[in-house]
Amino acid sequence: MAGESLKGLREERGWSQTELAAWLNKSLGRKYDRAQISRWESGSERTPKAVVDAVETERRTDRPRHATVVMCGSAKGGVSKTTSALCIAYCLLAQGSKVLLIDCDSQGSATVHLGYSPTQMDQMEVERRTLYYALADDRPLADYIIQTPEPRLDLLPAFMSLADADVELALGKLAPLRQRIGEVRNQYDFIVLDTAPNLGAVTVSALEASDLLLVPCQTEALALVGLRNVLHSLENLRRRRNPGLRMLGILPTLFSARLTQDQATLEDLRRGYGDRYRIFDPIPRATVFAQAAASGVIPLAAVKNIPGRAVFEEIAAAARAAAKEMKAHVA
Repeated sequence: MAGESLKGLREERGWSQTELAAWLNKSLGRKYDRAQISRWESGSERTPKAVVDAVETERRTDRPRHATVVMCGSAKGGVSKTTSALCIAYCLLAQGSKVLLIDCDSQGSATVHLGYSPTQMDQMEVERRTLYYALADDRPLADYIIQTPEPRLDLLPAFMSLADADVELALGKLAPLRQRIGEVRNQYDFIVLDTAPNLGAVTVSALEASDLLLVPCQTEALALVGLRNVLHSLENLRRRRNPGLRMLGILPTLFSARLTQDQATLEDLRRGYGDRYRIFDPIPRATVFAQAAASGVIPLAAVKNIPGRAVFEEIAAAARAAAKEMKAHVA
């Protein structure tokens, strides 16, 4: 984690390894060089505590930010959408970013995955501290955001009350998500949205608020039929509601290399959509994901060598690259 933090701070600031060494030398009065930075980042050499402390302090320092909003969306349930959102959020914060995860599903899947019990979620509802009330009430959005056990990862929880939001958003009785997100956008590097498995008004509002869209898709035949409909609907929504939205790509999930059908579906996915969208390598089916969810922990935080880690890191890197490109374009 120390190596990832070093690399994350460096990438966040746009520094080379030599520039990071120069910053550390100036801060700590030492004579580190690029080779040492490389060994610390790779984990081949233990990072000194003074360096870890300096990096963590620097990352906690308030500075101007402008969050890039990443939406994990699919109209189909059971495609590991919430797991994908959590793992991408974890990779982004591991690379040094400050991340807000917004649970946009009335089932509260992301909230549960982060270890909050139904009793705690009921209490949040009683105290009007979930997403529905953030859209309905006039208090600052920051009042609804809670810190998670993971450093630099905050959560805006959701639960059953959000089921009423689809109708009320359509009637203009609630604030659009884009408007509310705008209040805290300068406090985070990335905001990740985990949406419900439908294209209701809450999901559409999330789509309007997003900069990047990732579509998880299970590698089974029926999922491809659903994917075609989802992409068609999402493209229409993008044209009408948010032309600036970029497709980050399609993430094949629940893949078993031993199953001929999964291999055929993956090949169909690449052949059918690879010329228009980036198709990431598949996330293997593994019981550890369900075990982590049942334990209320982020899978990547619980198991270091978990299958698919490299793919989630690749997606996070793609999001960072896209964010950098968009900001450069605006500048």
